Amino acid sequence: MNKKLLVLLLAGALINPLGAYAEDEAANTEPVATQEASTSDNLAKLKEKYGFTDEQIKAMQDSKISESQYSMVGALAKESGKSVDEILKMRTEQKMGWGKIAKELGVDPKVLGQSVSSMHRQDDTEMKKERKEAREARKEERKQKREEKKEARKEERAQKKDKKVQ
Repeated sequence: MNKKLLVLLLAGALINPLGAYAEDEAANTEPVATQEASTSDNLAKLKEKYGFTDEQIKAMQDSKISESQYSMVGALAKESGKSVDEILKMRTEQKMGWGKIAKELGVDPKVLGQSVSSMHRQDDTEMKKERKEAREARKEERKQKREEKKEARKEERAQKKDKKVQ
């Protein structure tokens, strides 16, 4: 009896994580168009904030650093007066860490964290604004539906009253 219970528990444990993984994968898949749109939005923000050119963006993409690190490159370039290419060489060819690059350029390493967090704050502000607009739209829609129901009830009452009069 105990062996059967143990086998069933083990089988359930093996099957369940696989199902949960499949559910997670399905939930995490974002349409490619949405991903590309958010990427282009982020690149536009970075271009605006740090004055990146298309060539500099292409160089960062070719260097295989993640997009979240683009803001660190921009902050280091802005604070140190060095070019984006020089900073990328330090990172990719000399295999230096971001903190070491900052120290070598005479930039306080906290600038790196501030550059990343400022991008996140900007994203958070935009998301909050979008949520607020969606909330207001839903609120207006509910209000309109209530008004329609109210009008329908008035018409229904008027029709009942007319029937009684006849």
